[in-house]
Amino acid sequence: MSSMADRLIDTNILVYAYDVSEGKKHKASRDILMEIWKEGGGVVCLQNLMEFFVVITSKVEKPIKVIEAKGIIEDFMNSEKWKVIDRDADTFLKAINLVSEYGIHLWDSLIIACMKENNVTKVVTENRKDFGKIPHIIVTVPY
Repeated sequence: MSSMADRLIDTNILVYAYDVSEGKKHKASRDILMEIWKEGGGVVCLQNLMEFFVVITSKVEKPIKVIEAKGIIEDFMNSEKWKVIDRDADTFLKAINLVSEYGIHLWDSLIIACMKENNVTKVVTENRKDFGKIPHIIVTVPY
């Protein structure tokens, strides 16, 4: 995968793609993921997958079974079309700097710091409010 085409898919997009109760958001998000499963260029943080697991198994209108969610997550982790990135202690300190400088939540700051460390400049999310505050991050809201 070339980093030029790489785009981080935020948790909300992942959830909508698998949450059939979300109508138009489900279809649009599913289409984005289907394109990546075919063409590649998808990036997720391990944190995105953790958040996805919690939401899709317990917080949506029609939760999926834990074992099914685990299978989905393993598909992401084992796919050559997706890149799974993670944070470390240094990433955490960089994220705290983003919280201080831009006033955004720590969890979003961790994702952004992880993106920066991996030269990922594009994010597909519903959260323009926080991601949009960060210079050199290109935000796409698909709805």
